[in-house]
Amino acid sequence: MIDVVFRNATIADVPFLAKTIIEAEKSGTDKLTYTTVLGLTEDQARNYISEMLSEEVDGCELSISSFLIAEKDGRPVAAVSAWIEGITGVSSSILKANLLQYILPESCLLHLREINSVIGELHIEYIHNTIQFGAGFVDSEYRGHRLLARINDKLIDRLGRSNPDVKEAYIQIFSCNTPSLRSCVNQGFKTVLEKESMNPEILKYLPSNKKVLVRRELCY
Repeated sequence: MIDVVFRNATIADVPFLAKTIIEAEKSGTDKLTYTTVLGLTEDQARNYISEMLSEEVDGCELSISSFLIAEKDGRPVAAVSAWIEGITGVSSSILKANLLQYILPESCLLHLREINSVIGELHIEYIHNTIQFGAGFVDSEYRGHRLLARINDKLIDRLGRSNPDVKEAYIQIFSCNTPSLRSCVNQGFKTVLEKESMNPEILKYLPSNKKVLVRRELCY
C-alpha cells in the first residue's frame, strides 16, 4: 500500500479541489453537470468552482474545510469531501445555493431554473446530523491503493468522534459510477434508496438517470 500523508485542505489546494469536484461530477463519463445544467464551458465551470471554494464557507460540498487530502511527495494526489449536515445551523443545500447565487451570472441561474423540474427528479435530501460525503477523486497514476477508502475512514473517524451523536454516513452516487458503488460496498455501505427518472431529457444534463443512496452505520 502506497505511503501518503493525509492532511486538511487549504486555500492553496483550490485548483486540485476544483479538479476533484469536476471529475466526481462526471462520474466516469464525459458529462459535467456544471456545464450542462448551468450552460458553461468546462473552463468557466472550473473558474467559478474555484471562486466559490475561495469564499471559504463551511458546511457544504463547496467548502475547503470539508476536504481531506492525500499527499505524495509534496503534492495532492487524492481528495474527498465530507461534512456533518446542518452543523453550521444552515443546511448545506442553502449554503451551496447562496454561493451559486453570489458567484454565478444571472444567465446560469436562469438556465438552472428552466431545467430544474427535469433534474429535480433525482434530488435526494441530505439528512440532518449525519455525515455526508461529497466529491472524491484520485489521480490516475495513484489508483489501486484504496486511497478514497482510506480518506473516507479518516473523515468518518474525525467527524464522528468529535460528534458522538452522529450515527450514520451517507453517499449519493450516480448508478453509472460502478467503481464507486463497488468501493462503497467494500467499505460497509449499503444501498437504502434508489431514485430513477424515466424522462429521457434528463440524460442531456446528468451522467445517469438513476441515483443511489448508500448508508453506513457508525461504531466508535
